[in-house]
Amino acid sequence: MSLKIPPPTPAYATPRPPWSRVAWFVAALAISLGLHGWLWTELPALPVGRITLRERPLRTQTEPMRLDKVQPLPDLSPYVQPARFRPENPDAFQKVAERQDDLLGEFIKAEADRPYAVPDPAPVARPQDIVPEDAFAATPEAYRQEVLEIEQKLASDELAALPRRVEPAVTRVQGAPDVTLAASAAEIATAALAATGPGQPSALPLPGDVPQPTPLPPQDTAVLQSLPTVEATTLFEADREALAAEPADEISDITPIEDRLALHTTTFRDASEDALYFQVQISRSAERALPVLPKDILLVQDCSESITRSKLDYFKEALETYLRTLTTVDRFNIMRYDESATLCFPDWAPATAENLTEGARFVRSMRLHGKTDLYASLQQILHLSRDPARPMLVLLLTDGRPTMGLMDNSDIISRFSRLNGGNVSVFTIGAGDNVNGFLLDMLAQDNRGGTWTGTDRAQIPDLAATASRELARPCLMNLTYRMGGNLRAEIYPPALTHLYVDRPLTLVGRAPLDAAEGVLQVVGTSGGQTFDMVFPVSLQDATPGNSDIRRQWAQQKIYAILNANLDARTPAAEAEARALAEKYHVPLGW
Repeated sequence: MSLKIPPPTPAYATPRPPWSRVAWFVAALAISLGLHGWLWTELPALPVGRITLRERPLRTQTEPMRLDKVQPLPDLSPYVQPARFRPENPDAFQKVAERQDDLLGEFIKAEADRPYAVPDPAPVARPQDIVPEDAFAATPEAYRQEVLEIEQKLASDELAALPRRVEPAVTRVQGAPDVTLAASAAEIATAALAATGPGQPSALPLPGDVPQPTPLPPQDTAVLQSLPTVEATTLFEADREALAAEPADEISDITPIEDRLALHTTTFRDASEDALYFQVQISRSAERALPVLPKDILLVQDCSESITRSKLDYFKEALETYLRTLTTVDRFNIMRYDESATLCFPDWAPATAENLTEGARFVRSMRLHGKTDLYASLQQILHLSRDPARPMLVLLLTDGRPTMGLMDNSDIISRFSRLNGGNVSVFTIGAGDNVNGFLLDMLAQDNRGGTWTGTDRAQIPDLAATASRELARPCLMNLTYRMGGNLRAEIYPPALTHLYVDRPLTLVGRAPLDAAEGVLQVVGTSGGQTFDMVFPVSLQDATPGNSDIRRQWAQQKIYAILNANLDARTPAAEAEARALAEKYHVPLGW
């Protein structure tokens, strides 16, 4: 039996297991679905539509930064901080002046300069027990007339030294005036009627060599006939009768009071300048006292955040110290300011125990807040009523650093001083390293006041105690002065404060070395009356002083130069002030 062996099956004909075919099918299906999905999302939409998927963010391709070449930086000049403009930087102001005018506009500037309409205060009866009517009884002194004769003699000598021109004698005409003014024919006719009465004027007899007057034309004669009759007494005796009928209480006689005051003069000789510096102080005399005037005092405190908390505590202590010095005849008020001003009372309050307690409570409630708007707060002072018979004083406690509103020192000083007109006396107190001495000094200088400053904030209560003592007793208001004689002196300040019993008046001057003597007259008012004091000033017999007199004179002259140029801001004025400060070692405090 033979077995048949089948031929071997080829390898390619070997059947694959079922799981292998399933795996290949799944892989092919996944690749197909992925490829079609990518085509549907990336290719433009076909007419049949496309699958709407969530929009993906754009893919950005970041390329690495490549450095092609390096170039060296040019040499730049160092940056220089521009100087802040106060009165010493007129060039900086000129650069921004035109732009400032465009931004502000004429209307805003006009509104800023417009004074407040302050109503006239009602007349206040003068307390009889404060300024008695016979308080300033005239006491004639023999030397007063001798002193006045010094000035009269000097004036006569000056007239005698003037060049003269000899004129031929002029024949006097009886009845002709010494001076005639230009007049029309009608006015001449009126004067003639007043002198000769109604009717045709007759020509006065004139010398033969004087031309006779030309007769009036017919038209002027007609005008003459139509003029009313004028009596001679209307032009000549009526004025004399009116003067005689003037009430006695309206005649302002000047009463001398130099017997109640004392004058002290000290000098400092500077041979290198061929100049003599002198200081004149007028203070009370021990023999007779001057009557004290009741006053109105406004205490103004800066409560902005530019004042540190510790400094504010010293200021508050100073205010309470000042309140304790007020008398029952005084009136007071308290103002705190930052971005706006707030008063303790609506108007002046008598210095009673109740009002003083309320004022102390107002002081203790002061807190730091906001920025400093000094000019707007100063304007609020002018809203308070003012009694012309009572001196009105303002004591400003601040560092003098405005941070909003009008911030230029010169503008603040000039605008407020122009609105005030010297009616309110402004005194200032400041201490510490950050005090704006220029603003405080000039503000007081231009408004009949003074300044107390210190280097340490702990001095503030003592400065306030000094101010309260010196300002406690005013006795003469609205002072003016003049210096006569041959001193040929340059004297400052140009305006005086009121006269206080415990605060001497001080004048400083510079004269040639050979200056000898002069006459000082000071005039003021008190209780509706006018008083004056006349003192002889002898520089050759004065008490020798030190160089501080020269420094005070230089400081006063610097302030006068800057004050005269607050609006003009000329470079020449700045240069002159700086030269004086450097020469006399005067700190400007700008």
